[in-house]
Amino acid sequence: MSTKRRRALSVMERLRGNEIDQVSRDMATVRAKRDKLARQKRELNDKLNRERYSDAIEAVPYIASFVDSVRTQIRQIDIQLKVIEPELAKFEEKLRELYREQKVFESVRLKDLREEQAALAKREAAELEEITILRWNR
Repeated sequence: MSTKRRRALSVMERLRGNEIDQVSRDMATVRAKRDKLARQKRELNDKLNRERYSDAIEAVPYIASFVDSVRTQIRQIDIQLKVIEPELAKFEEKLRELYREQKVFESVRLKDLREEQAALAKREAAELEEITILRWNR
């Protein structure tokens, strides 16, 4: 019974490990998207700071339009980032839960293995004691 139980627990550990891998991959994808958006935001801010000012009077209407356009893009990126952050938090919570479950399965499996080994050692000690007593009585 104990071997079957340990085997089942081992399977559950591996399943949790596979789930952890999948959630980690999904989380890495979302983080990459977040990093890409943050990089785009930095680039837009740098571009805005570099190209905001011009000495040419003819460029003033175009610069105002450019500034509005860049600010709109930055706001859209901020909105997307606000959507991504809760997603990442959900992934992190899911990972914590999966790790916790995997650790429980591992702990129970190892405890069962230790108990079986202790019982085996106890039986062997009892057998050795019996053999010793039989030899002593001869």
